[in-house]
Amino acid sequence: MKQITKQITHVIAALALTWSAGAMALILGPADADKTVDVGPPNPALDAGDVAALFGTSDLTLLYKSNYEGPEEGSYQSFYSTSFTGDPNNAVISWDGPDYIVCPECYLVVKDGNEPQYLFNIGSWNGQDVLDLQGFYPNRGAISHVAIFGKSVPVQVPEPGTLGLLGLGILGMLTIRRKLQKPA
Repeated sequence: MKQITKQITHVIAALALTWSAGAMALILGPADADKTVDVGPPNPALDAGDVAALFGTSDLTLLYKSNYEGPEEGSYQSFYSTSFTGDPNNAVISWDGPDYIVCPECYLVVKDGNEPQYLFNIGSWNGQDVLDLQGFYPNRGAISHVAIFGKSVPVQVPEPGTLGLLGLGILGMLTIRRKLQKPA
């Protein structure tokens, strides 16, 4: 009985650890920014080339962008969503799947209409954890959009394909044949 209780405890602990690992968030605020850019009014949005120049790299593309009260853009727009709160001075970028951004090199931009833009190097982000943006423009201004630029590596999930399914079918047929041929 003690052995069964011990095994159940281990299973529950493993499930709790798995569940908690999936609930990770990268919390970022203005003080965490790697760069702050104030180009003054009218404060045009930074594009991939601007972000690349600021970080001394090249060949960045817009992976995801969410405009406050507006459309989402970028090659991963179908796989992420953003909810804005406050003025808005907070935003949460969530992965909706199934595809996700793999960042060997990724940068997040938080922009307001006339205030400084905050840039973050999020190259260590796994593309699935929540990006929790807190405390931007508390005294005046608000987040107008958030954008992720990068050199993303496509995630390729292998599919069994025709040969894989054929192989599984043959294995199943062989198993059934062996069971039928065994003497009773």
